[in-house]
Amino acid sequence: MKKSILAIATLAFMAWGCSSDNDDTRPTGIPEGSDARPTWTGPDYDLYEQTMIVDVSLQDALVQYASEQDLLCATINDEVRGVATPQQVEGQWLFPLIVGSNETGAMVRLSYYCDKLHRIFTINWTRFDASIPPSGKGGLYQPEFVN
Repeated sequence: MKKSILAIATLAFMAWGCSSDNDDTRPTGIPEGSDARPTWTGPDYDLYEQTMIVDVSLQDALVQYASEQDLLCATINDEVRGVATPQQVEGQWLFPLIVGSNETGAMVRLSYYCDKLHRIFTINWTRFDASIPPSGKGGLYQPEFVN
């Protein structure tokens, strides 16, 4: 009887020690997902009259999860208009993004795939305007994918 009680107490202690209230979240509170790496391919820019070129940097909350396997995609009307892979420049992850369009003022959406988190984050980004690229601190645009 004592051995049974001791075994049950040991198992309960081990289960309690291994559990967590946040098994599916990272230290910053960003939950891990189950998204597969997307197969976004860049567009044929010859099909578009205008291009908008911008360097996109990751917001601070996502930097610790960045890797060379990440992707950034710009879409207009659910059509891929630009894809970028990250580059590390002076210790910072940058995505050099070129977005093509035939229509000024069209809403551009950004999708960021984070390989380490297995998640795709998507936001409404900006209106397409080749003459005025989005701006940010130090000439870099830093969209907020997580709040």
